[in-house]
Amino acid sequence: MEQIPPHPSPKWELEQYLTPSPIASTLVWTAFLQGAIEGKKVADLGCGTGRLCAGVAALGGECTCVDVDRESLEIGKDALRELELEADFIEADCSEFHGRFHTVVQNPPFGQAKRGMDLKFLRTALKIAEAVYSIHKSNPESRDLILREARAHGFSVDVVPLSYPMTPYYPWHRERVHRFLVDIYVFRKSTG
Repeated sequence: MEQIPPHPSPKWELEQYLTPSPIASTLVWTAFLQGAIEGKKVADLGCGTGRLCAGVAALGGECTCVDVDRESLEIGKDALRELELEADFIEADCSEFHGRFHTVVQNPPFGQAKRGMDLKFLRTALKIAEAVYSIHKSNPESRDLILREARAHGFSVDVVPLSYPMTPYYPWHRERVHRFLVDIYVFRKSTG
């Protein structure tokens, strides 16, 4: 996953960031240990350059990368090909994407550029998969909203809190490393 390059000209309006390796590997490894990767159809919504999908493919998942940005998809295709990993790539708006998957992995926009985008991605994920592994900025209001959304769609929820180490990505970023709290949410469709 570390070998997947960042976007060379990230677009702020899409909140394009490279998911830090420790966060990406925690999300994918957690999903793998819980049986949600190997031999499963997995969608990476808002895949960017394909870092999460690279981990999924390396662990035996059948990954579909979905992103609205064609340039991100092309970079991801090239990067995964170089690593001899297979994935499908679909150019689509993730908030309106349809399909059927066992699992979704995602680091959606946090809603800084367009308020509510994280919930739009989450709603899509909860509609198309039985298990969802999603990264969201950690705060009590967001957590309440996310938990209500999950319950409304019939999902149980576990939360893994982590520190997100963000290095400068856009020209206005000045700190060498900016750390903030995120939560990896693990959603599973309730049975019965």
